[in-house]
This record gives sequence, structure tokens and C-alpha cells, in this order.
Amino acid sequence: MSRILLVDDSPHAQRMGERILTEEGYEVVTVSNAESALIRLDDVDPDVVVADTVMPGRTGFDICYYLKMSPRHRHVRVILTAGVLEPLDEEQAKRVEADGSLRKPFEASALLAAIKPLAEAAALARDAAHTSPAKSGEPPAAAGSGAAPFVAVVDHEQVRAAVTIALDAAMSSIVEEISRRVVSALAAKRPEPLVPAPVAAPVKSEEPQPAAPPPAAPKTEPVRRVNPVRIRSGSVLGLNLSRNEPPAPE
Repeated sequence: MSRILLVDDSPHAQRMGERILTEEGYEVVTVSNAESALIRLDDVDPDVVVADTVMPGRTGFDICYYLKMSPRHRHVRVILTAGVLEPLDEEQAKRVEADGSLRKPFEASALLAAIKPLAEAAALARDAAHTSPAKSGEPPAAAGSGAAPFVAVVDHEQVRAAVTIALDAAMSSIVEEISRRVVSALAAKRPEPLVPAPVAAPVKSEEPQPAAPPPAAPKTEPVRRVNPVRIRSGSVLGLNLSRNEPPAPE
């Protein structure tokens, strides 16, 4: 069955076109920009390309020009699309030799009616290109013979799209390999369980004792001196009131 490459930056248009064509038995590959479409051409190898003419960056006109100028994809048929309210330059479509045009949103009958004859014509052209050199005994025509060679412009966005596609395809294996290596590294360097060090009993710090008070000074009592009173018989109230008489002469 024929393969269809659907190029549109609208997810709704991608879903609608893929559903209609898949139910009819076509093999459909959808991409969201022209850069991805140009990269996927070789591995998808489509019979018909349905490309939107209103997209950021390169458009369906650029894709059509590339296909019509490339001997490798000379058999591919191109249908250019645009929304109902979007302009579709018919003159430019003729210049790039588009094989048809459609308006969106897709109607199943109109889309299938445009795809079927072009897919059949592409299959016949592919078979003719493969059998003609074998019958004549001549080697296949070198790239660039006949029509003017197409020189692809390699820019940042194109390289980025190629890297994105390659990473998407290899992401699962990359994640699996990284996970395996991390687990192996962790298992090889598993740390030994830590044994808690014995905790020494807390040392009670001696609280400073208050200094002993200085010894009290000895308490002294005043001493009273008492002179004894001599009592004489001749005194009044026992007091010696007499004068001292000089001694009598002998």
C-alpha cells in the first residue's frame, strides 16, 4: 500500500488526515514542520506528500520544490494545502510543479479523491525508474542528471531537527543503559553500615564551692581595774578620812 507523508503544524489537521487515510488503508507518517519532513524523506520514502503552505520557517512550497528537483524523489507526488481563510498562491504552486491542492479542514471524500490517482501514478513512476536501467543495461543515472541538481541548505534548525529525531529514536535505549550503569556503580560502591561509636557517660562538672568565710576575730571584752578600798576603823563609813600625821619624835 502507498505511503503518505503528511506535513502540517496543526495537530488537528494531522489527526484528521491520518484518520481518513489510515481507514482507507494507506500508511501515514505525520510531521509538524518542513525541516522534519526533509529529514524523514529517505526513511519514509513516500509516494505522496501532503504539505501545508502556511507554516513557520520553510513551507510546503519549499518541500515541493525540493522533491521536484531531486532525482531520488522524482516519482513523489505533492499536494499543497491551506486553511479556508488562508491564502494559497496558485502561481507559486505552479512554479514548484505541485500536483494538486486542497483546503482544510479535510473532507474525507475530497482528500481520498485527490490522493488515490496520485498514489497510483507515483507507484508506476517508481517501478519505471527501477526497471528502466535494468532493461537497457545501463547503470542508474547519476544524481543531478536531467534536471538541475538541488543543493540542500543545511542550517541550525535542520540540524536540530535531525538531532531531535535521532534522540527520540534512541531515548529508550539510552535511559536503559544509564540506569544499568548507575545501579552497577551503586552496587559496587555500597558503603558499609555505620556502627555508632560508644557514647561516654557525661562527666559531671564540679560546681565551684563558695569560699569559706575568714575566721572571726576574737572578741575582746574591756577589762575594768578595781582598786581595793582600804577600810580603816577611824574613818567615816569605813573611809580613811584622816590625814597622815607625821611621826612623833622620840
